[in-house]
Amino acid sequence: MRGETVYMCFKNTKSKSYSLPSVALIVIAALTCISPPVLGQAVPYYQPHFPPEEFKVRWQKMFERIGDNIAIVQGGPKARGFTLPRQTNEFYYLSGIETPHSYIVLDGRSLKVTLYLPPRDERLERSEGKILSADDAELVKKLTGADAVASTQLMTEVWARNLLQGPPPPAVYTMFTPSEGSAEQRHEGENYDAGIALDYWDGRVSRETNFVQLLRTRFPRADVRDLTPILDDLRSVKSQREVSLIRRASQLAGLGIL
Repeated sequence: MRGETVYMCFKNTKSKSYSLPSVALIVIAALTCISPPVLGQAVPYYQPHFPPEEFKVRWQKMFERIGDNIAIVQGGPKARGFTLPRQTNEFYYLSGIETPHSYIVLDGRSLKVTLYLPPRDERLERSEGKILSADDAELVKKLTGADAVASTQLMTEVWARNLLQGPPPPAVYTMFTPSEGSAEQRHEGENYDAGIALDYWDGRVSRETNFVQLLRTRFPRADVRDLTPILDDLRSVKSQREVSLIRRASQLAGLGIL
């Protein structure tokens, strides 16, 4: 996502083959092409590839699938150690937001989309640069097109009870399967989670399973349904912007191999 300017630097090179010194020069040139906002931005970083209109089309298709019900999708957690932070594919598809521990709620009754972001994390920003938070509510609405942006601190039991009130109470769609991250596929995630669950001295359930269990335990009358097949079906059909990015990524991979 942040390799756009690097790609342009590679694109502008004319040589067909490179010696080691030439490769080094190209790498240095690519790094110098990276704008200051990427290396140490003064404003929160947000992906430049998808405008609000792109997400609004995706949300509309989601509303058509869930009807007068609600969809809640978790963002990925903080990265451990020095692992490169990366948002899950599903949450990124719906918002473009990379802030860890964020949530998105799509309410099919009002056709409203609300993003919930954690408060500003200065400690995280010292290592990752400025990150979008609940403090940037107006900016987030402008960038994503969301109807509302609020703090995750508001997502209490009272909040959920008000969200799920009827009559009739809406069904709640959320992911039942592992989210996809960097170099991960759904089935590998399922095998990983199964290995932990079957370990006699571990036995933990996955983050997604835990979220489903929390919803069902705290709100026993809620009809919790799997959002996975709906999201997978929507993501299988690419927009023109997505096709262009896939083509660009392929070109970058080819240049890397050369």
